[in-house]
Amino acid sequence: CNVHEVLERVLTLAGVEFTTTTMIRDYDPSLPLLIADRDQLLQAFLNVVRNACQALAGTAHPTVSIRTRIARQVTVGRYRHRSAIRIDIEDNGPGVNPELAERIFFPMISGRPEGTGLGLALTQTIITDHSGIIECTSRPGQTVFTIQLPTSQPQVSRPVVDLS
Repeated sequence: CNVHEVLERVLTLAGVEFTTTTMIRDYDPSLPLLIADRDQLLQAFLNVVRNACQALAGTAHPTVSIRTRIARQVTVGRYRHRSAIRIDIEDNGPGVNPELAERIFFPMISGRPEGTGLGLALTQTIITDHSGIIECTSRPGQTVFTIQLPTSQPQVSRPVVDLS
């Protein structure tokens, strides 16, 4: 699937719900297609974008930016990939509560009173199922969720076995 088509669908859906949030696109048009489940990626990206938009309540100029790039020599777990598509979803909200930062991908952990704590846990599962990784960096005024999805099979280094 084309990651930009998925992201555009996400921004269309989020734009209907969050009409006062500015959505900025910074896409790398040279990205290759991914072998991925389009619907699952849609759900994962939508969870992150919706969380970003919800975190912007009360922000003077609420903005969500989505940036795509190619990343080289990406390590996920024990595997190294020659290339991956990197998606950064950034907002200018108050940031993730430092007390929750280490646990935001755990089920039942939410920074909102009305939150279920399932969105980011599900997102992490979807990204992991696609051999990818999701990370978060946050400070007041800038929270970035970075998702990296490999474009190829991993380079596996196998130990040498001496059979003599």
